[in-house]
Amino acid sequence: MKKNLPLTTASSIIIIVNSSYAAEQIQAPKNPLERIEIRAFSDSVVKSLSNKRHNQQISDTVSSEDIGKFPDKNVAEALQRLTGVSLSRAQGEGERIGVRGTTPEQNRTYLNGQYLASADWWISSQPNRGFNFTLLPSEIVSSLEVVKTPQASQDEGSLGGAINIKTRDPLLTPSGYTVVTTQLQYNDLSNKVDPQLSAIYNYHSDRGDYAILFTATSRNRSLRRDGLESWGWHERTLYQGRNDHWFAQPQTESSNNQMLWFPGGGGSAVFQQKRALDAFTINTSLQLTPRLRLNGHLLYSHLDADNNNQNFLWQSAKSIDLGGAVTHLETIDNTVTSATYLSTAAPFNTSMEAIWRDSQLSTKSVHFDLLYDGIYWSNQLQVGFSHGEGGTKEDITAQFSANTEFSVNTSQPKNIIAKYAIPVHKGSNWLLSEARNDNQTGKDKAYFVQADFTYDIHYKKVAAIKFGIKLKDHQRDFLRHRSIGGGLDGLAGQLGTTLASYPAKFVDDYLTGIGNSQTLKHYSYANINALAIDFNTLNFEQVVEKASRFNIAEQTLASYGQLQLAGEHFDANIGIRMVKTFQDSGAYKRVASPIESPDSYMWYQDNRNYTDILPSANLKVDINDDLVARFAMARVMSRAQFHHLMPSTNYNVTQAQGQGGNANLDPYRAAQFDASIEWYFADAGLASIAIFNKDVESFIEFERKLERHEGIIMSIDRPNNGTGGSIRGAELSYQQALAYGFGIIANYTFVDGERDHTNLKLKNNVPGTSKHSTNLTAYYENHIISTRLSYNFRTQFATGVGETMMDSYGQLDGSLSIKLTHNLDAQFEFINLTNEHVYTYDRNAYAPTGVYANGRRYYAGLRYQF
Repeated sequence: MKKNLPLTTASSIIIIVNSSYAAEQIQAPKNPLERIEIRAFSDSVVKSLSNKRHNQQISDTVSSEDIGKFPDKNVAEALQRLTGVSLSRAQGEGERIGVRGTTPEQNRTYLNGQYLASADWWISSQPNRGFNFTLLPSEIVSSLEVVKTPQASQDEGSLGGAINIKTRDPLLTPSGYTVVTTQLQYNDLSNKVDPQLSAIYNYHSDRGDYAILFTATSRNRSLRRDGLESWGWHERTLYQGRNDHWFAQPQTESSNNQMLWFPGGGGSAVFQQKRALDAFTINTSLQLTPRLRLNGHLLYSHLDADNNNQNFLWQSAKSIDLGGAVTHLETIDNTVTSATYLSTAAPFNTSMEAIWRDSQLSTKSVHFDLLYDGIYWSNQLQVGFSHGEGGTKEDITAQFSANTEFSVNTSQPKNIIAKYAIPVHKGSNWLLSEARNDNQTGKDKAYFVQADFTYDIHYKKVAAIKFGIKLKDHQRDFLRHRSIGGGLDGLAGQLGTTLASYPAKFVDDYLTGIGNSQTLKHYSYANINALAIDFNTLNFEQVVEKASRFNIAEQTLASYGQLQLAGEHFDANIGIRMVKTFQDSGAYKRVASPIESPDSYMWYQDNRNYTDILPSANLKVDINDDLVARFAMARVMSRAQFHHLMPSTNYNVTQAQGQGGNANLDPYRAAQFDASIEWYFADAGLASIAIFNKDVESFIEFERKLERHEGIIMSIDRPNNGTGGSIRGAELSYQQALAYGFGIIANYTFVDGERDHTNLKLKNNVPGTSKHSTNLTAYYENHIISTRLSYNFRTQFATGVGETMMDSYGQLDGSLSIKLTHNLDAQFEFINLTNEHVYTYDRNAYAPTGVYANGRRYYAGLRYQF
């Protein structure tokens, strides 16, 4: 039973007589003086709770008004406030989200119910099914909904939950509704100030049968990330030879050997980037007849992500593979924590890299839907496409090398100590040994046509019958070019220069709060602009990197039938979805050696198809006016990552690591059960608990091996269909508008992931699963001030890349809005107030892979609405 809004919902209530009221769900009247609205300051919370309460499924919703009150700059950061949602950040910005202990790629993201294509700008990124949310500013959103229990009429593909981004409905948004927001952003690490601008405008025809709504966002962000990093950890046998020296190969027949967890390399890195995001949407609605309506949705978003990175490297695997010896070897937990690497007979055994990149990322979506709402029949026809493209047009690397003794120590928590016999501040000792200009492009394309039919019965407990069909063509393409001939006998030799020829001032306050006085925090830094001038004189020759080239096409045919049930105190749906997947995986596969031979690779196609039958049931019971119980059962599936399906091997030469593919990987499939009880004790008050269990038939597991590619020994992860397991947990949520404008929003999620016994030497970690995660928001609102302080925290979790673990992370954000006039607000936002650091490690804490600082972000601006 829907409750009326009492006048005691919040501490303050105002009566508005205004034609420019911004509630998107109310049709603007022709005479503005005829409408009187009673609006509580907690109305955004009330709207979100109302959406949650009346949904048949277990879900969570956040409205656009609520998003605007949080210090969230994109959709992912807004989603992190919801129960059961875990955020993954990159360069300090929310990038991808997981639901209920799953990884981002195991959850689908939709825009107005349809797939949204995505790619990546990072040169080393692997194609990911999870959406890259850096492209979606929060201003385009009407509401965000996370559906945790599926129904037959919704697309398959989510193991944890489906995220649906809803844009504003033009016909239900007042005519002339306009919002303009302008801000300045300051990052205390990059020490740069950048402009932000967004605008929304809605137009209605005179007859009110046509409307068009525009949104536009232009946003710049200068960022810097300071980091200590290492990579390529693998199991390697070292042999003890003369004088307690250790080698990669036995020196005598009696050499002692030991299998150790060994680092591939690492360094002290300074990453800087200039991001420029331009995004706009156009949503149109045309009421053709009283019962027939045509909607159109268009989204275009483009991110320029040019960046540069300088990293003073230690290359342990390269040094030992060249025959170099290791001394003063120390281990903890069978992990090499301290060692000295001697110089080699080869010209160089370690390097400093200066890299600059021209990177970009974009997505576009066009979607039309025709709705007919008859007396008995309600039908919808949808057609559209979504294209995502991203990559690096130029990835230019200058590698300065030396042959030197160096030592590395990772025994201290969140610290890597590297020391070199040759001074790191004397650039003349570091010779330009490699010049490269690579590029990469990834494309994601999806086309769809869908028809849904609903017949209203209203006979006894049967409310309606729904059925439909959907065709989708989804293709993912990945291409990388590598430049050749960049060594001393080629392009680098043409320049014949050293690091000393490109002096530049080192960045200020590098690695503040990370490491100690022994950590490498200052070294000879390169002038990128001067390097670029010299590199522009070089004639780079590029070839296709066949090892990483692939194309995957998925065609799916889905149909469903669903029964809608309703009674005085319950609503339910029962249905079944059947989907046939046709998969065509193509890639270059290595068939001969040496790798340089023209016929070393041949294009290989692997075709397969499989069928999934996915039943589901959702039941909502209104126990009384305040108490709602829900129960759900379903079978779900989520397809494997694209780069896991490629029948080839993709690797990074400098890092000497990579991943192979397996076109015969099965999807993740699970049977799930959910139950919840929700107590709506006030219009802005909720206390709830939900439990869930997913029995997963098979996880994808990785086996890490040493393989030789291009004459280099690399650690390669190869995926296989692994054993099954379970993901189970509970969600607790509480929110209440307290007295005098104060309120609280809090939630906690417990997830326990467990894999069945496996014979691989992997820990029993389910990727994406943080055992504990929590969100806590305290707010205060009156007719002048609105302020929020939000803390988001999740415990450690497996990333799904080898054995890499992300350490526990918590972030404190805040916002303050002050109403200057009836239409004008001053806004202040603060992100990562406590300057938290990101920490990842491989297998154990003595094998760190990254310790990163991204700094704090501050925003100040004005918001004008009329």
